[in-house]
Amino acid sequence: PALACLYAMKALKDDDHFEPKRRIRLIVGTNEESGSQCLAHYSNVEEIPVTGFTADACFPAIYAEKGIARLRLTQRRKTEDAIKEASAGHAVNMVPGSCEILLKDNTSMTYHGQTAHGSSPEDGLNAIAVAMEALSESFEEDGREDTFVAFFNLLLGRETDGQSLGLAFCDESGATTVNAGILSIDENEASVTLDIRYPVHFDFEEAQERVAKIVKPYGVEVVWGTNVAPLYLKKTSPLIQTLTDTYSELMGTSGEAFAMGGGTYARSLPNICAFGPTFPWQPEVVHKANEHVELTELLAGASLYREALKRLANQE
Repeated sequence: PALACLYAMKALKDDDHFEPKRRIRLIVGTNEESGSQCLAHYSNVEEIPVTGFTADACFPAIYAEKGIARLRLTQRRKTEDAIKEASAGHAVNMVPGSCEILLKDNTSMTYHGQTAHGSSPEDGLNAIAVAMEALSESFEEDGREDTFVAFFNLLLGRETDGQSLGLAFCDESGATTVNAGILSIDENEASVTLDIRYPVHFDFEEAQERVAKIVKPYGVEVVWGTNVAPLYLKKTSPLIQTLTDTYSELMGTSGEAFAMGGGTYARSLPNICAFGPTFPWQPEVVHKANEHVELTELLAGASLYREALKRLANQE
């Protein structure tokens, strides 16, 4: 996508009839998946753009990105708990594809799920939930118990909307999603780290209070991590309107901006939104095995970027 934008800029530069009212700059970051510190640094040392887009989502355009919060729930272990060790997940923003369990009788087992991005956990199958469900059934049959297994199945389970934790909410930008991304259990404590994507009008402070109240009876400690506020631009804003008009006119079809749960560099600078590179008809392969792009779609995206940059650069 960055190269598609670069070639779009080169095409404009080679066009003798293109006389922009504004300068065009390509900003390439290297830390989007880990906090966007690169753009924070850029904001401190470089000129801030008037407007623009990031090629890191879908066409026609993204007018809103949900808030992103991280939550760690920790519970002390009890002598009678059946699990000795357990682990799952490497990144909290991914649905775990496997979960390793070691019981105190030294029985080990691996449970499998289906990976997906944490912003759309409903597209995957959480291996932690699969494991906790299976263990609960097994323990019920042989008389064993585990306090964390009971807690997880009651308040998390296979839910992806956070209903039992008091996090469920929905507005024009979509519904809350909750992904149990990382599990860690040893002889001292059990913890699960959640990736929470919440709608733009969600009351985050009230939600924090609800979660603390709900988990308290289970002896669970609540530790909130990072919280990135939602991004919201009106669909009628000049930026969103320009991008959706560009898409509609060049593609010959109506295109309406939409909201998503993913996070992009658009949050790092004012008046920026995500625009492409994925088309509505393409299969979702981002953050999955065999992530790729078809050259025809990449070139089509470059054409859209060229026209969008041309229009944005000539706005008053």
